[in-house]
Amino acid sequence: MFALTCFSSIVSKSILKIKDILIHKEDLGMVTQRDEVRLPPQISGRERTVMWIRDNVPSFIAVILIWEILVWFADEPALFPSFGIFPGTFGSSILQRAYEVIFLKAGETSCILCVHAWHTSYRIIIGIAIASVVGISIGIAMGISVWFEKFMVPIMSMLLPIPALAWSPVCVLWFGLGNGTMIFITAFAAALPAISATWTGVKTVNPVWTRAARSMNASGMVLFRKITLPGSLPFILSGIRIGLARAWRAGIAAEMVAASDWGLGYAIFDSREDLDMSFMLVGIATIALVGFIIEKFIFERVERATVIKWGMMAEVGSG
Repeated sequence: MFALTCFSSIVSKSILKIKDILIHKEDLGMVTQRDEVRLPPQISGRERTVMWIRDNVPSFIAVILIWEILVWFADEPALFPSFGIFPGTFGSSILQRAYEVIFLKAGETSCILCVHAWHTSYRIIIGIAIASVVGISIGIAMGISVWFEKFMVPIMSMLLPIPALAWSPVCVLWFGLGNGTMIFITAFAAALPAISATWTGVKTVNPVWTRAARSMNASGMVLFRKITLPGSLPFILSGIRIGLARAWRAGIAAEMVAASDWGLGYAIFDSREDLDMSFMLVGIATIALVGFIIEKFIFERVERATVIKWGMMAEVGSG
């Protein structure tokens, strides 16, 4: 009888222990046998190329056709030049002007469009790099420190409504005409989205992950590297992407008023003196092309190597 009582007591304690373990696992969000980890499907390079052509080329063709219809209705070649894709329309067309500024020399300069694009691109790249470092650092600090968050929120509320281009007269007095003004304006335009997105990402990291890491005695730096930073990475990438778009707009506008000699914005604004509409449109198309290349070949590659690979975000077209 005593043995039976002891056995019953041991069984009861074991059941309670197992129940506590299961509850603890559920609280920590640990994976049970019934859970399945579904990794995103892998897409080959050939499939990705086909998807890119399918998703993008029809849009480009539609834009060209709509423009050609507008050209036909307007019948003003000086204001609405043709792309030059149809027979007999290549002369004084957008494609002819693009050929001239890419392949022909202007004085001692070869590919003048490439030179303008290079000056704009490196200003934008430097501005984005500065904005990313500053924005991500401030955003992480705001997400971790309650005191710093309370300190920065009023400042952010005051800075967000200010257009980046409003700093142009101030920057011209500070840095003069040239690179310093453009870099400051692009960095200011890109930093605010990076700060806001990073702050949001840190604040929305799953607290279950944090509790699970702390229960395993993870230090502060390990917690940051393994939980906080990866958990907020989708937000950080979105903030940098939005900041890049804002930096392009602000940088091109700043070049129109504060550039001294080179840059796509300067070239577009300067060509109005000669009523060179074809070059204006070639410059605008170059801005769109460079932005498209950065989006497709930099940001999407970073996403595939990080958040998509980790299963935190689905790849576009994979579903």
